[in-house]
Amino acid sequence: MTEPRPALPIDPAEAAALSAAVAALRGQLQAEAVAAGRSPEAVRLLLATKTQPAARIAAALSGGHRLIGENRAQELRDKAPALAGLAPEWHFIGPLQKNKIKYVVGTATLIHSVDSLELGAAIAAEAQRRAPGGVQDVLLQVNIGREPTKAGAPPEACLALAAALSALPGLRLRGLMAIPPEEAAPAAARAWFDAVAALAAAGRAQGLALTELSMGMSGDHAQAIAAGATLVRVGTAIFGARAPFPAVADGAARR
Repeated sequence: MTEPRPALPIDPAEAAALSAAVAALRGQLQAEAVAAGRSPEAVRLLLATKTQPAARIAAALSGGHRLIGENRAQELRDKAPALAGLAPEWHFIGPLQKNKIKYVVGTATLIHSVDSLELGAAIAAEAQRRAPGGVQDVLLQVNIGREPTKAGAPPEACLALAAALSALPGLRLRGLMAIPPEEAAPAAARAWFDAVAALAAAGRAQGLALTELSMGMSGDHAQAIAAGATLVRVGTAIFGARAPFPAVADGAARR
């Protein structure tokens, strides 16, 4: 019989502060959607919880928010059981190595960072290994600025790759994710977001199901929403500056 997990040590003052910050940001995103002529419900806030301890994430969720995203497979593996009682909707938003797929498929509702047919096929195989007919929802990551230091498929290759991913049994392509080049002024990011939205529109015209757009973070979400973002990934604006990554705790995580 599995031993019940102890309750997470949530600080009431921190829970009140974080949940208020989440509610305020959700209101801000809704207002930005309305200002862009969109429904206030068209955009969802995804809390980026990279390096945050489970107790602090639970504090942020204490007001009822449930959509959260992890950047590291090991962190998702370790935090998901600790937060299971809150029934969050997990997304995976960081680079994914094939040998870490087992930590993500089956826990993450949506994987934002598929950037090759090889990775997509490995994810699809794991989904079907876990359950007959299993399907994993994913986004195709676009390197919209063609930056050599960033992951993602180049824009000119995206629609062909999207079509190939959509044909894989065990995979359901839902849209695109992008992190544009860092600009000195947030307003300058708008052109990059428009380019991602145009790529998705071109894909939809070809019959591809590119309805989700994961783009925009703490400093540029207004521009992303104006361009059509449906998922905005925000961490720093809620949790503050990130702590360094914790040390890897076990040999399995190093493989």
